[in-house]
Amino acid sequence: MGRIQVLPANVANQIAAGEVVVRPASCVKELLENAIDAGAKNITINIEDAGKKLIEIKDDGCGMDETDAVNSFLRHATSKITAIKDLDSIQTLGFRGEALASIASVSRMEMITRTLKDEAATRILFENGKIQKNEKAAANPGTIIRVRDLFYNTPARLKFLKSKYTEEAQIIDTVMSQGLSKEDISLKLFIDGKEAVVFPPGADFKEKVCAVFGNEACAALLEIGEYTDNIKITGFICAPSVTKTNRSGQFMFVNGRVISSRALSYAVYEGYGTLLMKGNYPVTFIFIDINPSFVDVNVHPTKAEVKFRNEHDIYVLIKKAVENALAAGNLTRNAYADVFDGNQNQDSYKNAVGESVNRFFSNESHQLFTSPLVSGPREDVSFQTQSQRRQYFNFRFLGQVNLTYIVGEEQGNLVIIDQHAAHEKVLFEEIMKEINSGKVRIQEMLIPEVVEMTPAEKLTVENNMEVFIKMGIELEPFGGNAFGIRAHPVIIKNKAIGNIVKAVVDALKEKGTASADEAMKDAAATMACRAAYKAGDALNQNEIEALLTRYFEIDAPFSCPHGRPPIVKIGFEEIEKMFKRKL
Repeated sequence: MGRIQVLPANVANQIAAGEVVVRPASCVKELLENAIDAGAKNITINIEDAGKKLIEIKDDGCGMDETDAVNSFLRHATSKITAIKDLDSIQTLGFRGEALASIASVSRMEMITRTLKDEAATRILFENGKIQKNEKAAANPGTIIRVRDLFYNTPARLKFLKSKYTEEAQIIDTVMSQGLSKEDISLKLFIDGKEAVVFPPGADFKEKVCAVFGNEACAALLEIGEYTDNIKITGFICAPSVTKTNRSGQFMFVNGRVISSRALSYAVYEGYGTLLMKGNYPVTFIFIDINPSFVDVNVHPTKAEVKFRNEHDIYVLIKKAVENALAAGNLTRNAYADVFDGNQNQDSYKNAVGESVNRFFSNESHQLFTSPLVSGPREDVSFQTQSQRRQYFNFRFLGQVNLTYIVGEEQGNLVIIDQHAAHEKVLFEEIMKEINSGKVRIQEMLIPEVVEMTPAEKLTVENNMEVFIKMGIELEPFGGNAFGIRAHPVIIKNKAIGNIVKAVVDALKEKGTASADEAMKDAAATMACRAAYKAGDALNQNEIEALLTRYFEIDAPFSCPHGRPPIVKIGFEEIEKMFKRKL
């Protein structure tokens, strides 16, 4: 007997599932695409235990009769294409006929479906890829699919899933992307019975953006539009005042399909040019409508990667669309944009602040504001700092170079200190010291600063509330996906706490399965980085002297929390070699 054998159908399906169903979010994506292709206008998704216990999707699409329902679970069975030439004109999201068979092979699955003309629905139960029950049931036209105990028979796959809130965040992002791609569909996502994402029926694109990204992003939207004979680029980009610290705010759609393309994402980034700070990424929603024969969506089973026949033309058109929108837009920042919600009464905030200021200064002498200016002779800026902890280190300050580096000399060495990296490390150690002692000094805010989150970011905050409390950041729900910041650590002084909180959320979201201690360190590093002096900050002598005094006394001064060296020494002997004074 030969050694090569044809694999049983359930084994082949489980292997295929390794590419199609990578995690619960993959399952949600495939089922959601099927519902959209079925013409559904109202779709409800219910998730339990991050999709491991239950994924339920209800739609009011065309439904299936009993024959189609049974056949839909066969590998490569599809209603989307019939011949190879159909791949050149695909208009649907799905077409490979792999999803249902793959999902059914790694779960306990139930389908209830009914067409408008059928009197009763068909109910089919699957387990391990095999039909366990096929019967009639009562149901409205449309389809209900319930996926229970995902990966129950592939424990290795179950073991390598990320933390509960990471998987939930992935599901939220998946549903959000699909909801943004279709204006005429109502989507509702519930996680463990709680509403996570809602796109109501009839909501236009701006209303959807406002629902998940908040009023600030909605107010910053700039419309784009560029056209050729075969390509149409439309959508919205946000002004540079609204950015993220990663690419999670970039959405791209090709003929209504959610895609990822590093090259086209770079075209967007190039379009912003110098308007973005280093490390910041724009929030964009770009729709590419193209002749289906010019794009190949059959690159990978997930269908997220595509290949274009004329990618360079699309790159140029996207870059041009972004540049033109930014050139025509009003990019002036709103002074209240970072603090006030567009639906709140700004006058009431202004009055409250005015009253507080008046009370604060009510007993102050008018002479404080009318006395003549005080001036004096300028002194030599050079000064010397002696480290108490490291007696061997005696630093003489010479100056600040390019508003970035502090330069001095020490025992025959030229010393260059990166002011940002040094201050970042100082703040990191001070923050961690306060956290570990449980005595974080906090500053209560007169007016809570409102920070708007996406649904996934809101989930990250809720799952890491203990981290924020230990760090001295007091947050409270402020309606929708927003949080109000009631207090922050004294150590970060007057830095924009809202931006710091958002950066910490991004860091926690990226970390995923980190332990509480690791998450705390990452959050502290992010907060220190955002609160530290930046390159380009002009520091006076007192600020430099205070920074150096603190820096020379910390435990580990030779690397910042992100691994960069804050201090570099160049021996004078090396300098003399550079000038050929010594060989």
